[in-house]
Amino acid sequence: MTVARPTGFCFGVERAIRMAKQGKKKYGRVYTLGELVHNPLVLEELEREGIRAVRDVRRAGDGALVIRAHGCPPGVLNRCQEFGIRTIDATCPYVHKVQSVARRLKEQGYEIVVVGERNHPEVKGILGHSGRAGRVYTPRMRLKGAKVGVVAQTTMSAERFREAVAKLSRFRYTELRAFDTTCKEVTARQEAAARLAQKAELVIVVGGRNSANTSRLAEIVRAAGKELAYVERASELPYCALSRRTRIGVVAGSSTPAWVVREVVDFARNPVKEDRK
Repeated sequence: MTVARPTGFCFGVERAIRMAKQGKKKYGRVYTLGELVHNPLVLEELEREGIRAVRDVRRAGDGALVIRAHGCPPGVLNRCQEFGIRTIDATCPYVHKVQSVARRLKEQGYEIVVVGERNHPEVKGILGHSGRAGRVYTPRMRLKGAKVGVVAQTTMSAERFREAVAKLSRFRYTELRAFDTTCKEVTARQEAAARLAQKAELVIVVGGRNSANTSRLAEIVRAAGKELAYVERASELPYCALSRRTRIGVVAGSSTPAWVVREVVDFARNPVKEDRK
């Protein structure tokens, strides 16, 4: 059994959860704009502590609103100010960096290309800071701007970012500037997943199914042609797969609690055939 490092919460997720809990103590009522992090077990814990997700900022009128680690478009903060809603900005510092680069490129007259998932909240936030200059990358896109700036969703793989920049560089621009804004810790987890996939017969990826960075780990394992078990908790582990494999690797997304990883590892080491519904 090999457990990849790093594991447990990344800095940005740990910071966001801490700020939400501190806000609850200070203001009494705290809400998060959308899911604070993409992990159902973490969200269940926050719910038990009275920290609930809302989709409309006006629902937080009687308390404080936590801006999640993924960040948000500037218009959201403007609405909060308009309605007099207190905000706790738990945007990951690495996401803040991407937003800052996008704003600077916009001010300098660049057409901005964001390499990431169109519907991901982080990407929506980056586009909000890009204004009309921002577009999400697609392999077939054609750009008309003389100056182009490229940034990445923090959870995007460095390899995909480089591939996108290489394709964009085939076209003629007055200037093409690329900013590798991928998160280095996320990259480290992806590299660890690739190493595990080379050695293990079965790789267990632990994390939320709607987590972009965890899904990326699963993609890496699939691309290596190795057997994959993508689970959110230990109770989902496939007994049959565990019982017939001796070389097993475990890698976890950056929003997966360390205790969940420990439970998965414990069960994987001593699988028991039982009804675990």
